[in-house]
Amino acid sequence: MIYTGTTDGAAVGKRAGTEKFVDIIKKKVFTNLGTWAVRNMRGSDRLSVHATGRAADIGYKDKATAAMWANWLVANYQTLGVEEVHDYAGTTKKGCEKYGRGWRCNRDGKPGWKDWDAVNNGGSGGGSWLHVELTPAMADNPSAFVAAWKSVTPPAQTVTT
Repeated sequence: MIYTGTTDGAAVGKRAGTEKFVDIIKKKVFTNLGTWAVRNMRGSDRLSVHATGRAADIGYKDKATAAMWANWLVANYQTLGVEEVHDYAGTTKKGCEKYGRGWRCNRDGKPGWKDWDAVNNGGSGGGSWLHVELTPAMADNPSAFVAAWKSVTPPAQTVTT
């Protein structure tokens, strides 16, 4: 899978597959903090993937449960069409705890996580939400997203912390 980023440009409105993802994940343990917004990335002059309508920020209360879901989304990225996940509070690497981590479908030629630090971070360290980016195909096709979701087994609602 190739990371799309913002190569598809700013959308003129919300994308149905992204909104379906949010509808489904809200029935678990998350809240919708926003999807489509034509804006630049925080602290940058580059377009945010939110502008494409393919990114969703989903809030949580329990860090362990959110990390479990982030790992599940990553484990099923090909099926679900997930290109990137930011877990702003999800690392335990010493020195990186307050900056979080980011996963991309193609990081240096392969999928992988990167722990963020004071110099290289996702801009929202310590935030209580996941940022999830979908492929253009899944963002545009809610039926395909639902079929993909049904083909994998989601994790339990919560974990014991």
